[in-house]
Amino acid sequence: MIVSSSEKSVTAFANIMPEYRLNEASIDLMRHRRDAPPGTMDFLFVSLIEWAHAKGYDSFNLGLSSLAGVGEEPHDPALEKGLHFVYEHVNSFYNFKGLHSFKAKFNPRWSPRYLIYPGAASLPAILTGIARADSGSGLLDEIRPR
Repeated sequence: MIVSSSEKSVTAFANIMPEYRLNEASIDLMRHRRDAPPGTMDFLFVSLIEWAHAKGYDSFNLGLSSLAGVGEEPHDPALEKGLHFVYEHVNSFYNFKGLHSFKAKFNPRWSPRYLIYPGAASLPAILTGIARADSGSGLLDEIRPR
């Protein structure tokens, strides 16, 4: 689904993937131009949710919220506390916290996901890979103008 301007240029887009086992539509990749009007992504999400409802889907999955909730408990290991720091403060490469806040306003039912990794030394590469996979080919958060 796309949101376009009155000049017919793409302002934002998202693609969805059906989850046939659950009869659920799930958000996959979403992007917007940096100069998109405020509320563009809200409009896009509401439109997607309405579309999924009209198509007969039972639910709509907003996707993952990477690193949310990691390292928040006093007894969590130091490594998880470090990941929590990344979630809270390292937004120049990927805005984990902002994406979580955006999705949270739709009042989703969150369910945990887990990452299994071979050791602490592999985490920087894994986190970079997660951010790259979630953002497409690079660490960009906008649609590049043609």
